[in-house]
Amino acid sequence: MPRTLEQWAAEYPARLAIHSERGHRTYGELNRRANQLCHALVARGIRDGDAVALMCTNRPEFAEVMAACERGGYRLTPVNWHLTASEASYIVADCEARAIIVDAFLRDTAQAARSLALACRVGLSIGGSLDGFESYDDALNEHSDEPVRVETPGRRMLYTSGTTGRPKGVLHPPRAATPLSILGNYNDEGGDVHLCTGPLYHAAPLGFSLAVPLAYGATIILMDRWNAEDTLRLIDEHVVTHSHMVPTMFHRLVSLPESTREKYNIASMRHLLHGAAPCPISVKHKIIKWFGPIVVEYYAATEGSGSIVDSETWLAHPGTDGRPIVDGQVMIANEDGEPVATGDVGLVYL
Repeated sequence: MPRTLEQWAAEYPARLAIHSERGHRTYGELNRRANQLCHALVARGIRDGDAVALMCTNRPEFAEVMAACERGGYRLTPVNWHLTASEASYIVADCEARAIIVDAFLRDTAQAARSLALACRVGLSIGGSLDGFESYDDALNEHSDEPVRVETPGRRMLYTSGTTGRPKGVLHPPRAATPLSILGNYNDEGGDVHLCTGPLYHAAPLGFSLAVPLAYGATIILMDRWNAEDTLRLIDEHVVTHSHMVPTMFHRLVSLPESTREKYNIASMRHLLHGAAPCPISVKHKIIKWFGPIVVEYYAATEGSGSIVDSETWLAHPGTDGRPIVDGQVMIANEDGEPVATGDVGLVYL
């Protein structure tokens, strides 16, 4: 059963929660720093229900901010830091962020985003100094690590890619349930190891590579830049049991020389989740043959989940996206939202 960060920290405070190139956190440390951040935001006038924008690379502080926003009742909007300054600024302003927490690595984009967000009254800088921002670490160190209690847990409002116009905020309900079939049989007592291969500002890595593994007491290995051989090396080195990838990663993995692939032991892997784009049938056949029938594919969007298919079903029906995770979750309809007949062309509604 999934547990809260506070529960895992109480039972296994020394267990490693986050491992990254930019630092590590045990469950105890992650829990304490999330509490400190909550107190720091309250002291700066941020109240239950206010929005917090986060522009951050894959580092432990991302997990701290996510945890703090959930327990402090804040609405979290992670911002794609690959966007231009004007694109990022639009999202920070549109989500009505009262606080913005940024990675100092993203200097120019971060400063532009805050300057254009009229409602933003608090700025914290991670990993270095920025004009107009307070030090994130200094702000935390000023405050207690006592638990923070609010009646309503925080929410997340992620933004769509904006391919047909401006990005649009998608407001998820508090602690939206993730269907158990997609979680990958995590050990109820924790101890699994998840390799995070994608940027945490994206809905899928945020959920499947951070929120869910933390709920199951797993250790998360954060990659800040993806590389095919590094992926195999990290699986071998950290005895990784779970991961989430996209088809481009599969293609690059199977394109590695056989001598490179044979250098690493991937036998620890129990669950390999993928989505985000169609996977060529030939590539997926190779991945299943290599990793075993542990590959699970989903079809979804920032707005919500759609369908899912395991390896056995996919091998029987190559190319399928499977069946809806929840009955009625997926509908094929016309532009007015009216279902079309089986075999007719329509739009996919989730």
